Amino acid sequence: MLYKGGHNLKISPIIETDRLVLRNFKEKDIDILYSYRNNKNCSKYQRWENTSKEFLINFIKEERLKTISNDSLQLAIAHKKNDDLVGDIFIARKEKCITIGYTVDFKHHRKGYAHEIINALISYLFDNFKGYELVALVHPDNEPSKNLLEKLNFESEGYAEKLDSIVYCLKSFKWLHGNKRKNNDDKFKFIR
Repeated sequence: MLYKGGHNLKISPIIETDRLVLRNFKEKDIDILYSYRNNKNCSKYQRWENTSKEFLINFIKEERLKTISNDSLQLAIAHKKNDDLVGDIFIARKEKCITIGYTVDFKHHRKGYAHEIINALISYLFDNFKGYELVALVHPDNEPSKNLLEKLNFESEGYAEKLDSIVYCLKSFKWLHGNKRKNNDDKFKFIR
């Protein structure tokens, strides 16, 4: 793994894997973002309030300027070879907790992209935010997402009725002694 710089730098890209990069959004992402944010296969478990093109153009303008130092940010998952948008990841920090969320374009479901990029992101976050806990909220019917998180060693903390979600948690010690060791053949590097 290669990591350069501190976590207060602009992050574009932040992580590279064999097939993907995690980077800030670019204006060119709008058509693909609009397409999957308005597709029922991608949106059925999400809580997006506005998916209009105008809203998403402004969303990209705001998110592309954010860094990991912000309390929350949304990053683009893109193909490493052609830089086309594959999906996005939400990251929010509060106290000693980091909440993540993710969406992969329906055209790229079942290709292992979510596992590949989230596996690398977990390492990045635990390397840069010592002592934090990772949390993911999953709709109770979203079996693929529950399976993904369990494969990555997250544990279910149960159903939160107020959020209509199952809360999954991953503590750094669990990652260091479990999943990271199992996935040591995954190849990725931290860019910044």
